[in-house]
Amino acid sequence: MTKVLANDFDNDQVSLLIEFLTAMSNGAFARQGKRIDITGLARQRVKSLVRKFLHTNHLSEYNVLARADTFEIIRIRPEAKSNEDERLKHPFPFVLIPPPPTAVKPRLVIEWQGKPPTKKMRNKK
Repeated sequence: MTKVLANDFDNDQVSLLIEFLTAMSNGAFARQGKRIDITGLARQRVKSLVRKFLHTNHLSEYNVLARADTFEIIRIRPEAKSNEDERLKHPFPFVLIPPPPTAVKPRLVIEWQGKPPTKKMRNKK
């Protein structure tokens, strides 16, 4: 016997869940308030059906929490954004770097007087 706790749901949503489960499977269901007792179905099948119900009804703010023999439908509350993160961000995420020069400017050309410098020979020992 598997239990589904839907404490975060309204009574209408719980009745919709029971209708969905009876249409999709052939197990026995008993409702007691916001608790549904299910017999005749495997745990994995119950979990997948509850997740499918959440997905088809666009209830993405809810999730299924699995415990020993109980599945609990809980509401996921997104964390509030903190102002501290916004302060740490730089206003311009990318630093503009000037493009590299395409040609060497004449003032940077080294002029040799006479011959180019000779290479130094290493002494072999």
